[in-house]
Amino acid sequence: MLRDKTYWAQAADAYRAEMDSSYHRNRLAMVERLLNAGDLAGRVLDFGCGDGTLSERVLAAGGGVVAIDADPSMVAFTDRRLGESEAAKTSVGGVESLKDLPNGSFDTILAVNVLAYLHGGEDAAFYQEAARLLRPDGVLLVTHSNSLFDLFTLNAFTVRFFKDNFSVLGHHCRVEALLTRPDAPDRVPQSVRENPLAYGAKMVRYDLREVRQEFAIPHALPPLLLNENPDDLANREVPDLEFLPETEVWKKMFLCSVFGSRLVKA
Repeated sequence: MLRDKTYWAQAADAYRAEMDSSYHRNRLAMVERLLNAGDLAGRVLDFGCGDGTLSERVLAAGGGVVAIDADPSMVAFTDRRLGESEAAKTSVGGVESLKDLPNGSFDTILAVNVLAYLHGGEDAAFYQEAARLLRPDGVLLVTHSNSLFDLFTLNAFTVRFFKDNFSVLGHHCRVEALLTRPDAPDRVPQSVRENPLAYGAKMVRYDLREVRQEFAIPHALPPLLLNENPDDLANREVPDLEFLPETEVWKKMFLCSVFGSRLVKA
């Protein structure tokens, strides 16, 4: 399930304080690459609106926005950011709140930095609702945690990836002996991961067709070799991999911890 209200209340202030960090600039630049001209000029649902950065962009583009977030302080912050605009409506809620919105009422749905926190079938419920809410040829733009990055981390997440994806007849491929630190990091990963290679095929079941992918948050080295605090986003420097030649762009699929997808209603 979506993390509880206590978690978001504690995380909200830190999240807003880090929005000008290299980490968030890199992630938002990926979102920009996924957007087409006119995507934000119609009726937009900003699900998991956070501090309202993208909702504000919608108003600037001449569109109307419904901004929803699970944390009341985020919604209050977005309210102040958007002002008294009649083109904006904000509310506190999660996936369950989408059921109150009418069919085919949005041209574009944004779900940025939120789907990785949907557990217990909430992600499937979100995709079902998104497909229902989109108008014909409407756009769903999402970002997600990249499970293929776990192959590059060479740590406990790598072990989990092999266990989850290469089990045969009840046995899994044991890579622990090949890794120097197979039990690190000792924190339990909370985010749901998706495989960008399989994501488009998965979305077909929801009548959504993937038309473009992009990647963000590249790592020059496996995280355990970087000697950095992964939760200290404000001071974390994210390298630029735009120098990669076209023949090596595929490496982003493994070096980047986040990917984004542009989907259209089939």
